[in-house]
Amino acid sequence: MTARILPFEEWHRLPEYMDPALMEMRPGQSRVCVIENKAGEIVGRWLLYPALLAEDLWIDPRYRRRIGVGRRLWRLMRSAARDLGFRRVVSAPMDDGIRLVTHPSVRAERLPPMVTYPVDER
Repeated sequence: MTARILPFEEWHRLPEYMDPALMEMRPGQSRVCVIENKAGEIVGRWLLYPALLAEDLWIDPRYRRRIGVGRRLWRLMRSAARDLGFRRVVSAPMDDGIRLVTHPSVRAERLPPMVTYPVDER
């Protein structure tokens, strides 16, 4: 088994080459970690790329579903993310009761619970 960083020129070898996450990756700022078997087939991969984390979405329950607080936050967050150079944002809202989380207009994709890993030398 071989562990290596897959060069950009070989990204087409990944089974999910057209995966939206892979398409968002910037070669100069991203890495594709792969494990290859003796035949050179990719048998495992882990994508590393910059992502913007938008945390702790909260709206006072008295202002949910009225007055457009969620819509205004949504527009402001999108604008701020674009200003920072991002095209996609990852978020974990504090309360699933906020309709903005799943409203069709935001085109959100649900992900399994996130995990964070320390990557220091310890």
